[in-house]
Amino acid sequence: MISTPFRFMLKNSMRAAAAAAVLLLAACSPEYNWRELDVADGRVRAAFPARVQTETRELALGGQSLQFSLTAAQVNRAVYAVGYAPLPPGVAGDAAASQDLARALVQSLHANLGRDAPEAMPSYGHDIEVHGEAVNGGPPSWLLARVWVADGMLIEAVAAGAEDRLDGDKAREFIDGVRVHQ
Repeated sequence: MISTPFRFMLKNSMRAAAAAAVLLLAACSPEYNWRELDVADGRVRAAFPARVQTETRELALGGQSLQFSLTAAQVNRAVYAVGYAPLPPGVAGDAAASQDLARALVQSLHANLGRDAPEAMPSYGHDIEVHGEAVNGGPPSWLLARVWVADGMLIEAVAAGAEDRLDGDKAREFIDGVRVHQ
């Protein structure tokens, strides 16, 4: 037989345990399920917030035709992606041509939100933050990105979404977690 004081303590401890479990579950976000992956033929390591999909297509950029792949995850209608393309043979060994291709990619990031790119090109791997209107007429949007040319590959990391959908801390966590192997 269980004594009344013990029953009371047991009942209260069960309530406390249940409350703690609820708080713990509330702290976890089932939307974000981070996983680290190698992408871009092993040249990039990134922590994605959800299951990824990779698509490859032909992309005209800076007067060049690229086989551009995009490995992306989507959470709350915000996109977290690493895009990459091998540099064309005429560009791979030419630092100025590689820089021009990277500049064209930075310009396209700005153009996607209806903005002009700044005159000064950010250094490889430095933040690019753009706020504007999505060209498809969507809501006010923003993106945080970085661009690199490394080991014969053009690489971008980008977190993009509507102002009310893309969490700034999650975007920063994604971008800061991208590692390009030189």
